Amino acid sequence: MKKNMKIETEEQKEMKRFVLVLLGVVVVVIGIYFFTKAFVTKDLFKEETNDQTYATGVVSETAAIVGNMLTRPENEYYVALFSLENNQASYYDAIISKYSGDSENKNKLKVYYVDLANKLNEKYLANEDNKATTKYKDLDSLRLGDFTLIKVKKGKVSKLLTSIEDIKKELSND
Repeated sequence: MKKNMKIETEEQKEMKRFVLVLLGVVVVVIGIYFFTKAFVTKDLFKEETNDQTYATGVVSETAAIVGNMLTRPENEYYVALFSLENNQASYYDAIISKYSGDSENKNKLKVYYVDLANKLNEKYLANEDNKATTKYKDLDSLRLGDFTLIKVKKGKVSKLLTSIEDIKKELSND
């Protein structure tokens, strides 16, 4: 009587070696993963929590950029343009705040701020080649100095003021 003996072919032996090598590679990769988690990042035994806090974004009602300063919803308003990084920024802000805080004047216009330090406003800054604009022609030719106040009426610039005295006078008359 012949016993049923299994004879392994060369292909079967090769397949067994392949599976053993594959399992060995998987075990090594898993070992490296846990080794790094335990000794490099040191968070193997830390409890993972999903207690992440998210900051709520705030949209400013009074901030604008030069490119969209003529498209505000009001018919008439002011746009104060100065760099918040300027040494005089708090002085300029105080001038505008005095006007905005005047509760006796019920007809005062809304004031929008444009920070000239913002990268989006960079191309509108005056430099040695392009001096600050004193008369408004169009947005592309507009060049802004340290402090400018623009009065907008129905989407068009009606006044462009660059001297602090003129700005104070304009805001006190309004």
